Order: sequence, then structure tokens, then C-alpha cells
Amino acid sequence: MAIEDNSTTADGVDKVAVRQPNQGKFRNFLNFVYDKKNGTVLGRTGRSWFEITVFYIIFYSCLAGFFAINMAIFLHTLDSSKPRYYGKGTIIGINPGMGYQPWIDTEPESTLVKFSPDDNATYGKYTRQLERFLSKYNYTDEELKDKTRDCNQTQTNTQPGEKPCRFDAAALLKSAGCSAEDDYGYKKGNPCILLTLNKLIDWEPVSYSKDSEPTEVKGRYNVEKGDVAVACEGEYVADQENIGELQYFPESGIDRRYFPYRVDKGYRQAFAIVKFAKPPIGILVEVECKAYALNVIHDRTNRLGMVHFEVLVEPTKAQIEEAKENEKKGNVKTEK
Repeated sequence: MAIEDNSTTADGVDKVAVRQPNQGKFRNFLNFVYDKKNGTVLGRTGRSWFEITVFYIIFYSCLAGFFAINMAIFLHTLDSSKPRYYGKGTIIGINPGMGYQPWIDTEPESTLVKFSPDDNATYGKYTRQLERFLSKYNYTDEELKDKTRDCNQTQTNTQPGEKPCRFDAAALLKSAGCSAEDDYGYKKGNPCILLTLNKLIDWEPVSYSKDSEPTEVKGRYNVEKGDVAVACEGEYVADQENIGELQYFPESGIDRRYFPYRVDKGYRQAFAIVKFAKPPIGILVEVECKAYALNVIHDRTNRLGMVHFEVLVEPTKAQIEEAKENEKKGNVKTEK
């Protein structure tokens, strides 16, 4: 019986002759990195490396060009004035939410407004945030002023081809006693909170019919104008008892002239102000503010049509000393 001889390679070279002696793993690795005998680097010759480099340059250039063409086509189909998908059935929805200022962006999880009226260090971050927010409402810049118009009570942002209505934030703040000169009410212990509605494309408030407005805004809501009224209250029973007197500016709420939202360089978001005229001292109050229009739905779970924050006015040094004196007097009477 003949035994097949497999000791030679296909080209007739003796396998035993070409078998390399075991030089150790490290030495074999060095030979793989650079093989001087065969002139290879990482198992490839210079020609092989040149060919594969040219191939990948051409491949990735074509891939980048294909991506650029698709991106250009995609961007060409977009409308810079509004998102492709908005309104009912989208994540944006048709019901506006609310926001408030001062909201400290470096403390995004905090909704607490805590300060002492006689200590600027405690409320300085709030006044600085309000200054940053209100700086964009500075219409002394003629270029910005030329991009807006003064609107009367019958004009709105819906008029096609017209500039957006100019919102006079400075006048509103001054009338409320909430200007920068007053430290926005913080140095007197009467903090001013600015309430805004989220920017929804094409959303306009729908007015309640006569005598159907909610009790929370009754007497302040103007049915004929159809503004977006705002009202705040303590979130829980204890908060409702402690919240104190609130003042609203304007009384009727956010003027409907500044709706709908416009994607325009001159457009500035209108807001209303709630001023805490007599907040409790040293008591945390959880506040819930709601926007009121016929087409605003309130949902506490998803915070639709409302916003939540807390206010804590700490006692001044004089109030602390007075409390100590009263405590001493009380102890003396008790001893007698």
C-alpha cells in the first residue's frame, strides 16, 4: 500500500526546510512588525500598503461626498421659520407650557428662589439672571427697533408681511416696581417673578365667552381682548394659607397682540409679572402658576399650562434681632 507523501509544498519546496525554528513570541512579534528578510511591515510590502491607502482614500472620499450631497438636499427642504413637524400629534403638541424667570441655568434642577432682602449676596444671582434675560429687550438699538413696530390693540403678529409687535418690557417693569433700580423687588423683600408662555408656532389664545372665565382670573380677565391671564396660588393647603398678597402686571395677563410666536430677529417674547407683595418670612412656599385661555389645558403631571417654583424669604438681621429681643421679653414675663 502506497503512502502519500505530504512533506512538500505545492511548488515542490520541502516543508521541513522552510519551517522556521521557534524563536519565541516576542521575537515573532518583532518579525511581524518588520520583516527585514521579506521587506514587510505588519505583514505588507510597501506596494501593498500604497495600494490599500489609495483604495481607502478613494472609498472615504466617495462616502464623504455622498453624505455631503444628501445633507445639502436635506437642508434645502427645511424651512428656517418653523420646524418640519409641529402641532397636534407631534412631541411639540398644541398646548403651551410655562416658564419663569429668574431661572438659574447653572442650577437647572433647582426651582427655589431663596434670599434675604438685606443681603445682596443671597439675591445677586437672581438679579443678574433677570438682567441677562431682559438685555435682549433693549430697543435702544436702532437696528433692532427697525425690525419691530408699535401695535395698537387691534393689531397682532398674524398680519402677513408686517414686522412683529414690539413688547415694551421696560415700561411694564417700571409700572410694577420691578425695574433694575429696585433690584427687581428683591431688596425690599417683594420678589418679582416673570412668567412666560412656551413658544408654539401658530398658537394664539382663544378667548373665553362672557361670564365663563375661571374664578381664578374673574375680574381681571378681559373677554374682549382675549389675553392670556395668569394666576398663582400655593400648591398645597399650607402654601395657600402662607402665600400672602400677590399682584399681577398687567392685570389681564400676557397681551394677545404678541401672539403667535414669530421666528424673526426682531420678535421678543411677551411676559407677565407676579409680585409677592407680602410674602411670609422664613416660611417656604410652593407656588403653582397657571395660564388661562380657552385653549390652554392644565396638566400637573406633564406641567402643561403651568409652572412650579418655591419662594423662601429669609429674615433680615434686624428681624432676627427683634425676634431675639421679643424672646427675651417673653422669658422675663414667664419668670415673673
